[in-house]
Amino acid sequence: MPVKLQCETDSEWGDSPFTVHGGKDGRPGFAEVWAAKPSSCEVVGSLDIVTAVEKQAYKISKYNDQDISTLYEMCAEVDPDDVYAEANFAASSEQIPEINAALTLCPTHPHAKKWRQAVQRGQADADLEAQGRLFGSGTYRVGKEIKAGTYVTRDVEGCYWERQDRAGNTIDNYFTNGARRVQVTIRSSDYAFHSENCGEWRPAR
Repeated sequence: MPVKLQCETDSEWGDSPFTVHGGKDGRPGFAEVWAAKPSSCEVVGSLDIVTAVEKQAYKISKYNDQDISTLYEMCAEVDPDDVYAEANFAASSEQIPEINAALTLCPTHPHAKKWRQAVQRGQADADLEAQGRLFGSGTYRVGKEIKAGTYVTRDVEGCYWERQDRAGNTIDNYFTNGARRVQVTIRSSDYAFHSENCGEWRPAR
């Protein structure tokens, strides 16, 4: 079933209409849309989930509204400011299914390689978080919620951290108004670690 899109391009005539048809492999063909390099697109009218590829993409997306308009819009857009395509961007656990679903619909998208890299980085971060080796502000029990080790965070302002003993007393602490890089070694003998405004702590390399 053809899908109609209204896209914002550099054309002097304003928004441009496009119609996306299914290809031989069952996936929609976006080549004509990509050639225009639209920065944003919007599906016109309602969109039913009909094809096997659309059903697969919807399942992967983890959406629950029976609507894949967003996936078609993601696939149609070739936005130079696409956050998912930014260098070193790591997709969140909520973004990973959506990106994978879009890649199911348009695996040859101009940003496909960068999207896949964002998913890989996001999955790596999710694994670190599950291991207690990636964490943000707050107070964490060492050995239970986070692992002992040496951690770093970057580009911080007003960052404060402290290592605590079982009684809540401070073993060691540090504050900086601003720094490109902050490092701390959390020992297995520490009871807890607390930080504020330090961004994400990740294992030092």
